[in-house]
Amino acid sequence: MKKDEILAKARAEKSDEMENHIHDRSMIWIILAMFVCLCVFSYGRLERDMPVEDYVATLNIAAAAGNIYRFIKLKDLHYLILGIIFAALGIFVAVIYFLKFFGA
Repeated sequence: MKKDEILAKARAEKSDEMENHIHDRSMIWIILAMFVCLCVFSYGRLERDMPVEDYVATLNIAAAAGNIYRFIKLKDLHYLILGIIFAALGIFVAVIYFLKFFGA
């Protein structure tokens, strides 16, 4: 394959490796920001004896969605296992939250 053919094929794909890398890094920063907010807001709620399970469930379900998406795209069993674990924890904590919310 000639150099021009390779460059033309790469341009046709419209997938820039640097953009993909930046997107992946941005997702890490999003999750980190969510985690920091979760800690700060949870501390405030814990000081007032308010439930924090909704925050914990949100973070776990978001992590589950990301890992399951990675499994679907990459077919790496590691991501499926993480996705299942995060989903199970998220659902478990959400159930606890709703039980407390509805007074059960």
